[in-house]
Amino acid sequence: MLTRNRSSVLLIDDDHDMRWAMRSILVDAGFDVMEAQAGEPGLELASRHPPDAVVLDMRMSGIGGEEVLRRLLQRDRRLPIVIATAYGTITGAINAIKEGAFEYLTKPFRNDQFVDVVKRAVARRAALHKQSAENVRADIFGLMGKSAAIQKLADEIEAVARSDYSVVVQGETGSGKEIVSQSLHRHSGRVAKPFIVVDCGAIAESLINSEFFGHEKGAFTGAAARHCGCFEAAAKGGTIFLDEIGNLSIAGQKALLRALEARTIHRVGGSEQISLDVRVIAATNDALKERAEAGDFREDLYYRLAEYVISVPPLRARPEDVPFLAERFLVQARDCLGQAPIDIDAKALELLQAHHWPGNVRELRNVMRRAALTSADAVSAAHIADRLNRAPLPPSQTQMAAAAPLRDQMRYQVRAVERDAVLDALNRAKGNKAEAARLLGVDYKTYRLKLKRLEGEGGDLRQ
Repeated sequence: MLTRNRSSVLLIDDDHDMRWAMRSILVDAGFDVMEAQAGEPGLELASRHPPDAVVLDMRMSGIGGEEVLRRLLQRDRRLPIVIATAYGTITGAINAIKEGAFEYLTKPFRNDQFVDVVKRAVARRAALHKQSAENVRADIFGLMGKSAAIQKLADEIEAVARSDYSVVVQGETGSGKEIVSQSLHRHSGRVAKPFIVVDCGAIAESLINSEFFGHEKGAFTGAAARHCGCFEAAAKGGTIFLDEIGNLSIAGQKALLRALEARTIHRVGGSEQISLDVRVIAATNDALKERAEAGDFREDLYYRLAEYVISVPPLRARPEDVPFLAERFLVQARDCLGQAPIDIDAKALELLQAHHWPGNVRELRNVMRRAALTSADAVSAAHIADRLNRAPLPPSQTQMAAAAPLRDQMRYQVRAVERDAVLDALNRAKGNKAEAARLLGVDYKTYRLKLKRLEGEGGDLRQ
């Protein structure tokens, strides 16, 4: 059992008596200690319970110390690893230092020498951990604001980023789930490896295996060449980001679960086994746990994915972030237009902070992009008031409707009513597009097409 606020050390050594001696010394020195009798269980333990330092024997049965060192550092370059070696393998230990190990000790070693090296290794980890936390917070604050809700969010990202835990990121449409997911990858030990984004709601059920796992040439009609699936693209240490995981079909859920449990895949039409070293981050605007408990989503898959759950707060729950975000989006938009910066007056900020923001941060971004285009010297309340109520047709279309024949006027009115219905359903469904489609009595694909059309009218509401 690990104790909070005590540094943990993982011992990987196939000599039972040596592990017992090292454990006793470290426990007396105030450390929590985990033990593994070989390389494979040591790697698994380090993945599930990331230690502050590792003491690693170089010569073990099964996977040797050099390979264990390589795999540990591949996952986390900043993990301090102390090599424990017999006198005759000092050359190997020195090579391990060159590969990234913290230090080496020759067996037998003095107790005080052993404790001193481990303390220095743990101190280095603490310093790097503090630097990492500062980097995570700077990253998130620079993109999302500094409210208490976002500070808590940054704490959660920092706590899980460097582990290999699968993470479910949940929150309303437009709240920033992809920003959180990218931050988890950016501050993990996998940052140098691919970050592969998969829109689960956009994959036809018949193509799931091909998109996930790839296919061989000739595997089916139209397979003119070998195709590398998204899991193979991330297989060697990358991260898979499964967006809209709640919209994955039952067949897709089954295929995904099988791959995650086996940690191997094969392309459609092929027999080659491809090993997976991937981390999975899944995003959802659903109450996924409740759906799993109700039988609407595979419960075994949910618990495989949800080793850690991060909830992204909606914008209305953190109005103190609105001025920062509004200014950031305004600067970006004016810069994109090649125009000089302008200010936002106090009345406009009051309106922005009082708004409910059903489309969350993405809705705010759209409002400020429009304000950047229509404001000359400063953004006033008048520039944004019409965008914070019922979304009208663009001005040019409204003018056309007034002067158009009756048939066209009717068409414009129908479009306006449809627009309101689509957005109202999304609001009532709290951003869940599948639920919004159900409320309107249309299929999911039709609803997504209507949302896409609204983007062209200034309502960019994609998740």
